[in-house]
Amino acid sequence: MRSKQAFANSRLPSLTGLRFVAAFLVFFFHLSVEKLYDDSTNPVLSKIFNPAGGVGVSFFFILSGFVLAWSAKPNRSAREFWRRRLAKIYPNHLLLWVLTLPLLLWFGERVSAASGIANLALVQTWVPKLDFFFSVNRPSWSLCCELFFYLMFPWLVRLVGRLGRRGTWALVAAAVAGVWLVPVLAELLPSAPGMPLDVSHPEISSGVSESQYWLVYAFPVARCLEFLLGIAVAKLVKSGDWPRVPVLGATVLLAAGYAAAVWAPVLFGLAALTVIPLTLFIPAVAMADLEGRQSVLRSRTMVWLGEVSFAFYLVHQTVLRTGHNLLGHDASWDFWTASLLALFFAAVTLVLAWGVYRWWEMPAMRLLTTRRTRPENMPVDVVPDPRFNAQRPVEMTAEKD
Repeated sequence: MRSKQAFANSRLPSLTGLRFVAAFLVFFFHLSVEKLYDDSTNPVLSKIFNPAGGVGVSFFFILSGFVLAWSAKPNRSAREFWRRRLAKIYPNHLLLWVLTLPLLLWFGERVSAASGIANLALVQTWVPKLDFFFSVNRPSWSLCCELFFYLMFPWLVRLVGRLGRRGTWALVAAAVAGVWLVPVLAELLPSAPGMPLDVSHPEISSGVSESQYWLVYAFPVARCLEFLLGIAVAKLVKSGDWPRVPVLGATVLLAAGYAAAVWAPVLFGLAALTVIPLTLFIPAVAMADLEGRQSVLRSRTMVWLGEVSFAFYLVHQTVLRTGHNLLGHDASWDFWTASLLALFFAAVTLVLAWGVYRWWEMPAMRLLTTRRTRPENMPVDVVPDPRFNAQRPVEMTAEKD
């Protein structure tokens, strides 16, 4: 049995590779929303990929809590942690905000000053209005949630750390129950079947009001349950109290949860139906890494894709929306033509994501996390903690749709 310290010092490359898979799921969801495919194909595509955005984001939120708790160091101050997390997410957000806003205005989309400023400040999802939490670069709504998670993390990880084995398991059960309770509570809110069709998420026009959708999908406090779940599961894996679940079995269960989400009521398909499968799947993959089992997710290609996945996630919808606008906003094509366009847009997104990662994200991280001044009473050898180097897979976190 490996020691707890050995566990804590282990890298988890497969989880990094999985980040790209989750980001690509979100890409497919937004591809169906763009309606590149004609009416003979897009309804089927929309049905299949309708839960993809929710599953991808839920994966990111649970994974974020898991990997941050996994690599947490008790001697790191909250201020230092917040500085490094902000350095991770904000430069990319700022770049995409600056690039996306002029494009939206050029193509005639309306962006209010209030929603644009709220988006820039990453406070947009605290406002239960579609034109706020899906403003400018729409995937950035999840960064607002992540920012809230980061603010809460020093207290949450301390709280979980004080719990014993039974208390931690009780917390896991409570967090899962909470994720299920949120759509139940949302069902009590009035629905609005007459919502407009020109929004980024088609389920809004299917008898779900923006307040219901906001509560389940975008409200940071509600989504923090998944982040807390990841923290608790990481503790149980570290302590050796998490059961060994085969990766194949967890994958099959996740596929079943996804299939159920395709046909379930919208509010339950966003997170509730896949929260248990994801809670089993993420530690199963992590434990496979700890045991040194071979996996395609650990390959250099998948790890590299995982490293650029944050940029891919933030870039992809701007590419899709801009490309579609250039070709004709209301245009659609047959299956093969639309598929070639989708492949082209995916390739463009990946190239741009690599450029953002290589020439913006990493330089910004180095600049913002390197100490440039040294107080007289500080030892000379104080340097940035290498575990917070974004190139290390264990530190890669979930910032996502």
